[in-house]
Amino acid sequence: MYFYTRLIFFLLFINNFYLASSGIITGYVIDKVTHSPISGANVLIKETKQGTYTDDNGLFFLKNIEFGNYTIIGSVIGYKSHSKVNINVNSDRQTYVKFLLESTVLSSSEVLVTDGYFDKAKDGIVSSHSIDRAEIRSDPVGAYDIQMMTHSLPAVVTDTDQNNEIIVRGGGPGENLFVMDHLDIPNPNHFGFVGKGGGPVNLINTEFVERIDFYAGGFSSRYGDKQSSVMNMSLREGNFNNTDYDIEMSMAGLGFLIEGPIIKNKISFISSYRKSFIDNLIESAGLTSVPKYSNSQHKISYLINKKNKIYFNFLGGIDKIDILDENRPDMYGAENVRYEGYQYTYGITYKNLFSSKGYQLFSFGKSSTKWDAEVFTNDDQGEDIFFTRDNIESDYFLKWDIIYKLKENIEFSSGINIKKGEFKLNEILDDDDVYFYDYPSIPDSISLNDFNDYHEFIEIYPEYGDSLNNFIENDESIFPIVGFRNYNNDSLMKYAFYNQLKYFFNKFEFTLGFRYDSIKINRTSKFSPRFGVSYSLSPLSKINFAFGVYYQTPNYWKLMSPDNEQILDNSFTEQYVVGLEQYLNDDTRLTLEFYNKKYYKRSILESDITTDDIEDDFDGGFNFLPIGEGFSNGVELFIQKKFSNNWHGTFSYSFSESKAKKFRENENPNEFYLWDFDSRNSLTIVGGYKFFFKGRKWYESLKEKKIFSYLSFMPLMISDQYEISFRYRISDGLPYTPKRYNFEVRRWYIDPNVELNSSRENYYARFDIMFMRRFSLEKINITTFIDIQNVFDRDNEWERVYYDDGRYEMSYQYKQIPVGGFIIEF
Repeated sequence: MYFYTRLIFFLLFINNFYLASSGIITGYVIDKVTHSPISGANVLIKETKQGTYTDDNGLFFLKNIEFGNYTIIGSVIGYKSHSKVNINVNSDRQTYVKFLLESTVLSSSEVLVTDGYFDKAKDGIVSSHSIDRAEIRSDPVGAYDIQMMTHSLPAVVTDTDQNNEIIVRGGGPGENLFVMDHLDIPNPNHFGFVGKGGGPVNLINTEFVERIDFYAGGFSSRYGDKQSSVMNMSLREGNFNNTDYDIEMSMAGLGFLIEGPIIKNKISFISSYRKSFIDNLIESAGLTSVPKYSNSQHKISYLINKKNKIYFNFLGGIDKIDILDENRPDMYGAENVRYEGYQYTYGITYKNLFSSKGYQLFSFGKSSTKWDAEVFTNDDQGEDIFFTRDNIESDYFLKWDIIYKLKENIEFSSGINIKKGEFKLNEILDDDDVYFYDYPSIPDSISLNDFNDYHEFIEIYPEYGDSLNNFIENDESIFPIVGFRNYNNDSLMKYAFYNQLKYFFNKFEFTLGFRYDSIKINRTSKFSPRFGVSYSLSPLSKINFAFGVYYQTPNYWKLMSPDNEQILDNSFTEQYVVGLEQYLNDDTRLTLEFYNKKYYKRSILESDITTDDIEDDFDGGFNFLPIGEGFSNGVELFIQKKFSNNWHGTFSYSFSESKAKKFRENENPNEFYLWDFDSRNSLTIVGGYKFFFKGRKWYESLKEKKIFSYLSFMPLMISDQYEISFRYRISDGLPYTPKRYNFEVRRWYIDPNVELNSSRENYYARFDIMFMRRFSLEKINITTFIDIQNVFDRDNEWERVYYDDGRYEMSYQYKQIPVGGFIIEF
């Protein structure tokens, strides 16, 4: 923080010697369906009335635009006009804006055709949200983690503050599909778990992101092999005319970004590199171990001609952490862990506008993830390593999509997706012998098994608390918990094909599609129908409905477990969503949705089914059975006000119920228990307000005074633009199953007579606030922010940590953390 304040102070001090200059707004106007460029489109700045027209390539330039915040309107005869709000123009920089305009030929008199603030996600009939670059930058979390930003949506459940995993409508980890510029990404996070999609730090640089389309359910047949949701990220292109540099610091790390032309107006690039610096934040977050990581991201764009483009993308990261003598719930009871890993995805995409009525995308590439871990204990003899993992999972993929407008009211799309998965699994978990223990200092009249844990015992017999530490281990073990050996070097093939037809008729919009997925290794071939319909009640109101079946292959680690006694089937969901979409005015939209989601064939450990007296994290092996079933029902309300009149905001509320069929041997299979992510009530409010001081006489006069340079580094000091944004989230706690301690063998286990998830954590509440300031100099633009997370320092429960002696304590999520950051553009 000392370096941060000194640097900002120096840069603002030289503000006395430079005056702000103007910037440029450039971009494209294209047809939303065919991606054909629209020539002659009018692009207008609402505030200044300055405008221009697009050329034959759909390209436009607005030059000599003063530093500020604007609303840009794109319009042309035959299309719905659209407004891009909260567009920041910086000095001596180029601001990129892309318009995807929808034809009004498809609209009846009852469909809104006037200027609109809202983008609709492609093929998103229900449960879809589009997030643009300006919204990402203004969000207290999205400024450095686009994945965590989705947690403000009503369908998404937050697992913990330490993990940005996207869990949707009662589902589980690893059920969200990540797509980045037509490339599938397994997990775009540092320190990701096997088979999951979250982590503590996101790899993707928010400065690359042009747009995010998020689908919380009912998505089209274009997307597959995930059963809950889709996060489709579109990346911007680098500057084709000038070279720009950024230096940035945030929660994601300290790094730089450079973009510019390789060949002017022909080939551009944008590249970034970031490295962790959060050592000083660890103590305030309540942790002692120091994670180290770095990541890089690159995109090269080659404009072959008007109808052909080639993109190259790379995203990668390296992780390392040593956890010593620390009990944390995400370490599953292990006290000492050494971990190193990496993940990367790269690919080339060819885009061809083969006709004025359609285009096609062809991509090929590779993704790979490595986990290298050792878990050990320390004793008088040194380290005792009892678990090692050296795994690599890779996917080679080929994708092709075509979109074609058969008629003005009929759209056709189709595609294929071929993947070759390779995995090198090398894991060893040592056998673990179980012993009986005697407590000679405790009278025989006291039965230790009458107590659930150490705390219950000392509440009744406090005088014998120290006696529990006086125990004798029997010489012979009563039985071993068999270890685990996983040596697997193999591959598999996945094939997918989809067709989709979209038909517009009067007030109706129909989407009908199907998807076919085939996986040879588990002899699975699945046909999944998708259907959606939207009906316009009025120019401002719609009723929407969608149905779909969504299959998902078990992750490689589960699918190829050597303990499996049968081949795992694909799990799948059946989803029904119905909703109302209402425009309250030009900048405000309300959606109300009801959903039903049924799960089938989820993988469950055999050891969870049996009623053993002793269970720990590795008991019973890793034999998975595809027998899990459940459901999730809920209602979601989402109100969004786009940026206008200096403020923006969202309000989201959800009520849901998520349950699974009981599966243990002693339970009735027709009864249900609460699922792990049964969050019930959840409320999130996000808002922000911008103050514009630049251009006001009193402010310009103040800037000329020397004292302004000395005070300007203070986070609450005014600036050319000053923005305050906040996020408040409150939700019911998640259910959990309490463990019981067996004093005779000194182990924790889950009592088979206690219902799963019979307890619930305390409610979760967190308030974040961010102060963002922007300064414009002649050749330098500075954006600084102070983000205070968990302002009220609330103790939000994470998970119980169970100790070997029968004690437990609650581990908490992030406490109050002030995070400073900046972006310097030059």
